[in-house]
Amino acid sequence: MSGVSKSTVSRVINNDRYVSDDLRKKVQSVIEETNYVVNGNAVKLSKGETYTLGVTLPNNSSCYNQLVDSILYQAKSKGYQVLLLPTYYEKETESHYYTLLEQKMIDGLILTSRTKIDELLEPLRFKGKIVSTEKMDNDDLAMIYPDRKKVYDQLFLTLHTRGISRVIFTTKRSASQSQTTKNKLTAYEMYFGKAIEGKNYFTGIETYADGYAFAIEITTLASIPEVIYVNGDDTAAGVISGMKQAGFIHKKDFTVIGEGNLPYSEILAFSTIDFSPKKIGASAVDFLLSQSDRIVEAEDPVIIWR
Repeated sequence: MSGVSKSTVSRVINNDRYVSDDLRKKVQSVIEETNYVVNGNAVKLSKGETYTLGVTLPNNSSCYNQLVDSILYQAKSKGYQVLLLPTYYEKETESHYYTLLEQKMIDGLILTSRTKIDELLEPLRFKGKIVSTEKMDNDDLAMIYPDRKKVYDQLFLTLHTRGISRVIFTTKRSASQSQTTKNKLTAYEMYFGKAIEGKNYFTGIETYADGYAFAIEITTLASIPEVIYVNGDDTAAGVISGMKQAGFIHKKDFTVIGEGNLPYSEILAFSTIDFSPKKIGASAVDFLLSQSDRIVEAEDPVIIWR
């Protein structure tokens, strides 16, 4: 219809600079007249890039909001879109998402919390760029992560130094499933002795409702803990609400420490830990789009005492 070759039409669609202005205008005019819609997959295939970054995350949890928001913003500023890939901690699902990188359906992959299958990542790093936002055992893999071990030790040491002895903490997953939980246990036991599940720490707790129900449960204990270290500010808010319902007042009968530095912690005036998710998210995107092949960078979390 335009009287030019298919290759010329392709060059116009792909904004090739080696096309004269007259030919470009002629082809563009026919495109507009026929309401032609460009096949996005074909364009990406011809360029060898999808301009899409994948992000694996367990589920739609508030603890990932700041990290994901940072990734979305930074990717958009670089002209990239983001594909969120929920795994629900299922190994088969994670493995499937890794093949998206191998098949060149995404240009890079950011890993958040995941199952312990690092052996699947090792060969993939030669087929595309991967970066983790949590510490991995294999230092050959790229990672930009908060130094959780360091801040857990700092937190429990501070509580111990202050003469506090009745401390409990909550987690989402068990130590056998989560390196984060394992690190918390190690730090806790350095200062407070052997930690027993169901007595010194409690698993399966993640949401506001979980925190509320957990608080009601622990009010039946012989003695109320001095400090409850909760894995998330929204969950911590649920704990405070549940304890209040049972007649216990925060900072009088007990103290809560959360994670995330979300508005909950400021409004309800409880201490929290900032793991620098905004900085880590932006840095992860920058690494994927850089020429660097490897990075191992630890960010220092900050305990915000209130």
